[in-house]
Amino acid sequence: MVILSVTGLYEAGISELKRLFDVIKELGYKVIAPKVIDGVIRLDFVESYEEIAHDVEDLQAPGTYRLRKGSFFRHGPDSPKRFLYPPRLTLFKITKDWKVIFPKYDHGKIAFLGIKPCDLAAIKVMDKVQGSLGDEYYLSLRKNLLIIVENCVEPGNTCFCSTMGTGPRARYGFDIAYTKIPERGLLVIEAGSEIGISIMSKLRVRPIDDSTYRVFEELMAKAYSKAKAGFDIQNLPELLELRMNSNVYRDVAKKCLGCANCNMVCPTCFCFDIEDIPYLDGSAERVRIWDGCFSYRYAEVAGGHFRPSLWARYRHWLLHKFSYWVKQFGTFGCVGCGRCITWCPAGIDLRDVIKSIIRR
Repeated sequence: MVILSVTGLYEAGISELKRLFDVIKELGYKVIAPKVIDGVIRLDFVESYEEIAHDVEDLQAPGTYRLRKGSFFRHGPDSPKRFLYPPRLTLFKITKDWKVIFPKYDHGKIAFLGIKPCDLAAIKVMDKVQGSLGDEYYLSLRKNLLIIVENCVEPGNTCFCSTMGTGPRARYGFDIAYTKIPERGLLVIEAGSEIGISIMSKLRVRPIDDSTYRVFEELMAKAYSKAKAGFDIQNLPELLELRMNSNVYRDVAKKCLGCANCNMVCPTCFCFDIEDIPYLDGSAERVRIWDGCFSYRYAEVAGGHFRPSLWARYRHWLLHKFSYWVKQFGTFGCVGCGRCITWCPAGIDLRDVIKSIIRR
């Protein structure tokens, strides 16, 4: 019998991932995992282990995303935010006889399986935002959330989690984290909570041996060196604020479409709008929907518009992620996932923009 601890590394065969999935389902969790849908890796509910994406690789670059046969993928446009802070949420309904009905949230037990460390970091950022604001929907789902992370051994071309300190290896905040070592057919696996220990006790694991540990450390070191942005976050908030009038923003705006794609795929953007929707039977509902600071109407108020220029909206978004957020929540609003780079139709690379601002 293997005695497990929260701080220890263990190894197991890759086939134990199937057993891990079965154990989670037996415990009554609804599992959300990466799944290939219409040629894209999406996060979705899965009922069987076979539904989870496998034997595929994603090729990501500024404005480019493709899947091909391979052994390791990063992520698609979805992040845990889509489930924890959905794009459309009914806040309350009003019946035709003017009764107000508030929805009751009871999600049961939800498990994220195979999300990447950057998305784990995004959940922790959302905890500081939605958790501190007391969002009822978020807190209800978060209460029974199980988080199982897959560490990145091959960061993508748009990833910069190493620079942001969010990956490619998860350090805390997870229930279980695992790393695939395909050439050995092994997993390096660790528990990060009591429930993680309980689940791991049902798997066939053993203490990691010296040889596997050396391979694991080498893989992580290579991944860390690859997932860099080319700038340093030390003093970055101050450097960006000192260059608020940089012409770089105007140069970027010549390419930017103002489509708010980066807002929508960002795992931490939380801006929203409220819509009141009347129906023909006399009832109505109030709905919260995602909004983005790139949209023209976002900064439109009764007295006019306080951010009419696209370059100013781009500047606001960048400074919010890398400066204002630090003052507001004590952490960066960017986790280095690179989604805003991959899913930008104009191929604008946030890393290059920041480097240009600092250099000029």
